[in-house]
Amino acid sequence: MVNKNNTEYRIPVSQLRPGVFIRLEKTNWFDHPFLFSNFKIKDQKQVALIRKLGISHVICIPEKSDVLPLKPTEKTPPQPDIDKELSQEVIDHLWEIKNERTVRLRQKKEHIALCEKRFAVCIKAFNSILKGVLGGNIQSLQESIGFVDRLTDYFLNDRESTLHLMHVMSKEEATYSHPMNVAVLAMIVGKEAGVTEGEMTALGLGALFHDIGKDRIPKKILKKRGELTRPEQEIMEQHPAFGAGLLADIDLFPQGVVTIVAQHHECMDGSGYPEGLHGNDIDRLARIVAIADAYDNHCNHANPMNSMTPYLALSYMFGHQKHIYDVEHLALFIRCLGVYPPGTVVELSNGDIGMVMAVNPKNQLNPSVMLYDPDVPKKEALIVDLADEPDLKVEKSIRLAQLSQEAHDYLSPRAKITYYVDPTQ
Repeated sequence: MVNKNNTEYRIPVSQLRPGVFIRLEKTNWFDHPFLFSNFKIKDQKQVALIRKLGISHVICIPEKSDVLPLKPTEKTPPQPDIDKELSQEVIDHLWEIKNERTVRLRQKKEHIALCEKRFAVCIKAFNSILKGVLGGNIQSLQESIGFVDRLTDYFLNDRESTLHLMHVMSKEEATYSHPMNVAVLAMIVGKEAGVTEGEMTALGLGALFHDIGKDRIPKKILKKRGELTRPEQEIMEQHPAFGAGLLADIDLFPQGVVTIVAQHHECMDGSGYPEGLHGNDIDRLARIVAIADAYDNHCNHANPMNSMTPYLALSYMFGHQKHIYDVEHLALFIRCLGVYPPGTVVELSNGDIGMVMAVNPKNQLNPSVMLYDPDVPKKEALIVDLADEPDLKVEKSIRLAQLSQEAHDYLSPRAKITYYVDPTQ
């Protein structure tokens, strides 16, 4: 049994054997054909390759090793055929695999950046529509339906939709939009729940306009930091009714939109507002929007210091709040976002730190993760699909406060989290 209390130490390559976990020492990531600088030795071929690369010493990490290195007095049985097998052609093939992977991952990052641009365009369009709706502009009402229909096409036609975290943001967080986040999240769940096309339109519109009633709340209450007084809270709790009143006379909208807006703060145990409805008295689509709304508020609190990571937000909702939500839809919501939602900072089994970029719908324990590696320029940061790495897994979620400043700056976990559906996945 390996002594897990041993600290890392330097050893010659001659002491390596399968099961020893190592870190390549003072070696630039671009100078070797391995995908990672930290890994567990699989076989003697890897040892021979390390030796052939001219690497004389490595760092042994006992905590992650299955066995300790050979003692200086021990010798590895001679295996002359291994060195013969490691022809330059074999090494070149390893480089080809690594280069192909890095090109593919670079393309994925470029696609994610494109997704953010598209989302920013959607935000601008929606903000214009919202102003028009508040102003009673008929054309804006028609545009809002077409806007949701376009989003609906993504969700209904794409069975493998993937949530992406847009990690590059301006300091102003200009592309963050709570209504858009809630709409995207709610519609993903709606698709998985099997809602009809008409219900999807109502769900999208209801989610987009769920807070429209706040237009009638005094600005000093909306902008107040800290706890509201009881009278202020009572006024705030009227915004669902105000919103329903604003939309009630819009014949272009399905009736379900008004119901969603009116009930998105009702709770299954009757503790919600404004009517204190219970259980099945609450509209099914409103229950979905309630979950998406609460989740985004947990992740994007008005005070960034109070924001939760996506992983902690889901854990909190399921562990401490499931009595106020539709449990079936909450479970579906968690299944859609994955065990480790986009934006979650994680530690991998090889000790690397990374940030989840995308959910793997087919295997939720294996998301796509952007790795922190100080030896790799930030612009070239590696995104790893854990589904392609059978020896690599997520060990645990990490709070942002636990990150070093260097890792925080490298990964750039954003203050505000936005989601985008990638219809190509």
